Amino acid sequence: MKSVHIIIISALAAVFSSCEQSAPTPDNRPPGKVYTDPEEKQEYAVCFGNTHSHCRYSGDANQTEANTVERHFALARENGYDFYCVTDHSQYDTYSQDAWEHIAAAADECTTEKFVAIRGYEHSENNGPGAKGHQNVYNSDSYLNALAEGIDMTYFHNWLADPSNSGAVVSMNHPEKDQYDGFACYNESARNKVTMFEVINGKELYFDSFLIALGKGWKVSPIAGCDNHATNAISTWTPRTGLAVERLTREGIFDAMRNRRTYATFDPDLKLIYYVNNHVMGSAFNTSSEELRFEISVSDPDKSSADARIRRIEITGASGATVKAGEFSEHDVEWKVAIPASKGCYFLKIYNFTSSEPVAYAAPVWVL
Repeated sequence: MKSVHIIIISALAAVFSSCEQSAPTPDNRPPGKVYTDPEEKQEYAVCFGNTHSHCRYSGDANQTEANTVERHFALARENGYDFYCVTDHSQYDTYSQDAWEHIAAAADECTTEKFVAIRGYEHSENNGPGAKGHQNVYNSDSYLNALAEGIDMTYFHNWLADPSNSGAVVSMNHPEKDQYDGFACYNESARNKVTMFEVINGKELYFDSFLIALGKGWKVSPIAGCDNHATNAISTWTPRTGLAVERLTREGIFDAMRNRRTYATFDPDLKLIYYVNNHVMGSAFNTSSEELRFEISVSDPDKSSADARIRRIEITGASGATVKAGEFSEHDVEWKVAIPASKGCYFLKIYNFTSSEPVAYAAPVWVL
C-alpha cells in the first residue's frame, strides 16, 4: 500500500510541476489581438446637397403647380446642387402609392451625370403611443403611414430591421432633446440603419440634441436639411449636407449616407474630409496604435472673401468637450495632429471668420 501512495504522490508532483512550467507569466503571456490600421487612405470626392424637402404630395406643403416634384429637382440642378432629396410626409391623403411611384420616376428622369435626384419619405410619428418624432427614410422599397393604426415607433424599428429593408438609410430630423422617447431604440437590428442626424434644419441648429443621441449610443453623423415645403428656398438656402462619395451616383450617395461620410455646413461650398489612422470620417474601428493620428483637410474656394478663411478646427469628444484645437487663417487648411489613443467618439467643429459659432460639423469616428 505504501508503494501505491508513493506512486500517486509522485504523479501529482509531476502534474503540478508541469502546470508551473506551462503557466504563462506576465512576461511570457501571449499578446492580445492586434488591430491593423489601413496602410493607405481611400480617396473620395465631396458633393453637396439637400436631404430634406417637400413637394405638393405633402399635405402641409404648397399645393400649387409651382411645387411639383419635377420643379424641385429642376431648380436644384439649376442652382448647383449635386444631389437633392424629396422626402414627403406620407401620412396625408395627398400621398399614395401613385405619388410614391411618380416621385421615383421623376427622380430617374431628372438624374444626370452631374446631378442625382433621390426619392425618400418622411416618417412623421406624431401620435404615438410612446415615442414621437420625424425621420427621413431613403432607399426603401416601400413606405409607411406613421399615423396609421398600430404603426408606432416599435413597429417602425421592426419594419426597418426586416430583410426587405436591408438597403434603407434613416436620418433623425430636427430632433428636440427628448425626441423619440429619449432617443430609445426598439429593435437593435434597426440601429445601424439610422446613420444620420439633422444638426441643421432650415437654419436652426440641433447640436445639443446631437450630443444626447451620441450619448445614447446612436452612431449618427451630421447633415443639413432645408425642410422646404415650396420651391422658393431652393435658390436662397445656403446650408448644405456634404458627402464624401466614391462616385456621384444614387448608390454612391446611399453608400456615403450608410457609412456616415457626411457633414453639415452653413457654407454652401466648404469642402471637408478627414481621416484618423487612415480610417475615413464616419468609421467605427479598433486600433492597436498608441495614438490617433488625424489628417484633416478643409477648404473654401471663395478666396475673395477674407471671412471665408478657416479660423479654428476643434476635435471634439462625445460630451461636447474640446480634445484638441488648432488656429488658422487660410482658405485651405491641411492639419495633421495626434492625440493619445482612447476609446470613444470624436468629431470635428469648423470655424471661419463669419461668426463665433461653428460653420460646419463633421461626422464622428468611433474608436471601439
